[in-house]
Amino acid sequence: MADKKSFAEQTSADTKEIGFHYQYYYFLYRLLNLKSGQSVGLEVKDDVHTDLNNDAQILFQLKHTVQKNSTGDPIALTELDGDLWKTLHNWAKVISDEVDGRSQKPEQINFIKRTEFHLITNKSESSRNKFLEKLEAHKATTESFKDLHSHVKFLHSKTQDATIKNHIGVVLALEDDVLSLFLRKIHLEMNLADLHSLIKIAIKEKMVPSSKVDVVFERLDSNIRTDNYINIKQGKKLELDFDSFYSRYRNIFATSREPLQLGRPFVPAYPVDIFAQTFIKQLIAVNAMKINDIEKAFEYTTNKLKIARFLDDWLQSGDLVADEVEGFHKDVKFKWRNAFEHWCEDCLDQEVIEKAKQLLYDLRKIDFSIANSNLNTELSNGELYHLSDEKLIGWHRDWKTL
Repeated sequence: MADKKSFAEQTSADTKEIGFHYQYYYFLYRLLNLKSGQSVGLEVKDDVHTDLNNDAQILFQLKHTVQKNSTGDPIALTELDGDLWKTLHNWAKVISDEVDGRSQKPEQINFIKRTEFHLITNKSESSRNKFLEKLEAHKATTESFKDLHSHVKFLHSKTQDATIKNHIGVVLALEDDVLSLFLRKIHLEMNLADLHSLIKIAIKEKMVPSSKVDVVFERLDSNIRTDNYINIKQGKKLELDFDSFYSRYRNIFATSREPLQLGRPFVPAYPVDIFAQTFIKQLIAVNAMKINDIEKAFEYTTNKLKIARFLDDWLQSGDLVADEVEGFHKDVKFKWRNAFEHWCEDCLDQEVIEKAKQLLYDLRKIDFSIANSNLNTELSNGELYHLSDEKLIGWHRDWKTL
């Protein structure tokens, strides 16, 4: 019979695994909230840390529990909670770390002044946690440090847990003015269980369509995990600044855009004299259509009106921005110019019509693109007719003077 792990062993392993993921996903959440000049680290200065651009820093301790209360919710954070005092103990050790040059009070106070200490947990709040109640009162200057300090000493004498007693003792070992300042810089965020939802909200806030949020999340998660694994193998710190995060992962966000909808309904409003349009006159001038071909005139005009309307609709709806539309027109004009120089610029008089029709034929075969979306032939041809109607491009060698 195969050896089986005890329930305690299984729970311990599961707890460590969930705790690791909780820590990692909070790191990912902080990455998504980076601003220029800031950086985020995983297990560098703390479980997670953020360096701000004014020499300030935020240290995050992450504590996750799988224990449930009678209603099925995570247990409450009590005033003698092991996670609470282990966290404060760890920070007290960091504050007074001799190796980092903080054995004396001035260095400790300077460190605390530029640091915030955040405990993040999925544990729920407890109305019976007098320590946290007094802590918040002390931060709001409605309770003296003396009263808070007395309560901490009371907890130290009350607990029968040797580990917790030791942790509280390390906190109490800080000099009074150091401890008072430290306690005022502590922040707790409880009931934080659903990090995935927070991450997805942060992704959506980066202008990612709702339908693409899950895809972006999965790709970002996968790529960052892979990069973290590689960095750990190479002995590198897991720390990213805003510029590195942007340059490394921006394409995940850029490629999440919804493709432009090309099949939307369209009812054109035709001009009174359809043959008076500049682009129609240009087509007739190079024998690309007959002077009385009303069917083609309406077809080509529909193409021209449709692309103009769609571009305006996409701009108004936010599917495109102005510089994308401008860049689209510019790119089509560049493609026209390259082809025009090849076919028409130096053609002989007897070749003008033949070369113009070849130029038009070549360009009509191109499906242009805008904002990662490929346009169909109808809209692509419509763009050519639109630019021609605006007297920005032409087919005849002498189109500007026709």
